[in-house]
Amino acid sequence: MKSNQTTKAGRVGFLAKAAVASALTAATALAVAGSAHATTYATSGAYSSGTTYTMSDGSTTSAPPTQNLANLAHDMWTVSKGVSAAVHFHPGMVSGGSSVGITVKWGSVAQTSGYYNNTSGSRFAFNFPAGDGTQRWEVVSVTMTEHTSTARTYTYTTGRSTAIKALWDVSLGQLDFVLLSDCANFGDSNINLYFTYSGVQGQFSFALGKNQAHDIPEFAHSWSEVGVSDDLRMPNVNFFDEDFHFSGAWIEGPAALSDQRILPAGTGSYSMSSVQTAANNSCQARISYGLQTLLRTYNV
Repeated sequence: MKSNQTTKAGRVGFLAKAAVASALTAATALAVAGSAHATTYATSGAYSSGTTYTMSDGSTTSAPPTQNLANLAHDMWTVSKGVSAAVHFHPGMVSGGSSVGITVKWGSVAQTSGYYNNTSGSRFAFNFPAGDGTQRWEVVSVTMTEHTSTARTYTYTTGRSTAIKALWDVSLGQLDFVLLSDCANFGDSNINLYFTYSGVQGQFSFALGKNQAHDIPEFAHSWSEVGVSDDLRMPNVNFFDEDFHFSGAWIEGPAALSDQRILPAGTGSYSMSSVQTAANNSCQARISYGLQTLLRTYNV
């Protein structure tokens, strides 16, 4: 047994970070729809469609009843990233003094209405729910209603399918360790602590007395734009009392990777805290850390 340790015993530790198998660019799923909105914007540099995930699901519909509606239907494109999707129209698609109202149905979740802006073009945007986080295809149905200068009305509906795959930012805070009972018969308890989570294993050794605390900032980690396919796991932590030994051989080391997954999740901050017993003794400690998850949205 080690004795005469100070309450500020030096830390001996290492942190081994394994390379994550795939780039991270790809709890409770959101159950409510995101905000929907329609905007117009200037023409200069505003119409780069970027990376799109679109396919027509209206190939069997009848032809648009007017040239203006045909122009809009052929010009329309959708863009998506993460849970965010948008329908775009270039300017100058309507002639003859007509106005065109547009209603966009975002799957079965919500709808957005507005008027096409012939001067600057139009954009209708929506953030879908995350669902279970896996990629899915959502149908975006667009109904265009033309009001002509001669008081006639024509309506045409077309659609696109767009890929939705939720992405999150995830961060873990530092680990806080509070020894609730003495592991040693006298003097400070000598603790070996191990943790494991996705792509990371760590070991730290320190000495504490009852009700004393030790912080491990190296436990903190963050991931950007990750999805359920990245398979992030909740941390698994265990600790051993170096002063206590079973009769016979015993082995200490990192905990197995947890089977509890972080994603899908809502957007929020969570305080994770539990009382644990040493893996080779009856002494107890409170282990705490913070977890933050943010569902990403994009201006597409």
